[in-house]
Amino acid sequence: MKAQKINDTSRKPYNNEPLREGEVLVPQFVDDREYAIAIGAKPENLRTWSKAGVSYTVMFVPVPAEQEKLCQQAFDEAVNQYLDEKTGPNRHSRCMVPQPDGTKKACPKIKNGNHAPCASCPHKGEYDREDRSTVSIETLEEENFHPMEAAPSAESESLEKLMFEDLVEYLKSISPILAETVTLGFQGFDKKDVVGQLPVKSSQAYDVYRKAEKLAREFLRK
Repeated sequence: MKAQKINDTSRKPYNNEPLREGEVLVPQFVDDREYAIAIGAKPENLRTWSKAGVSYTVMFVPVPAEQEKLCQQAFDEAVNQYLDEKTGPNRHSRCMVPQPDGTKKACPKIKNGNHAPCASCPHKGEYDREDRSTVSIETLEEENFHPMEAAPSAESESLEKLMFEDLVEYLKSISPILAETVTLGFQGFDKKDVVGQLPVKSSQAYDVYRKAEKLAREFLRK
């Protein structure tokens, strides 16, 4: 989902504190309005945005300019996750197109005119849609983020250790703070403690946590 366009003059820091040199404002998804107010958000600075007919609350938080892209991505992921919860994970599912060998493959994304847009596709409604609702990795929990759990056998434990190391290196290549988030979860800290130990403001930490969780899930499904 692309970031929603909004007039920058309407953006105000959630707590009315002036920006410091080198800081920019980024949107923060608010899943608990009372919590946002408890950490200093001014009700008049909260905004209501909508996507796909679903409304949600947003506040704007200051971040160092070099973290703007990461925080924007975390915001987009948080909104998409919320929309999935409200409208279902299959809202972006693609048609499963029969192949000559009898198998089915998801219709590829539109690129350089490789096929007609979904709205005008001549096969619209003809094929089954892919199911994105199945979660095959259960080692990550919604409220207690642990990317892996100890395996009973030495062989399995060694394999999972290698997987975890690969996961951490992958996340480091994106952002060190994502790798740190997963490492803290692996060490047994619960969600609240992980967020509390991240080297960012609490108003940003939950979005970073969500992004780390999503990327870890995707990596472990490969």
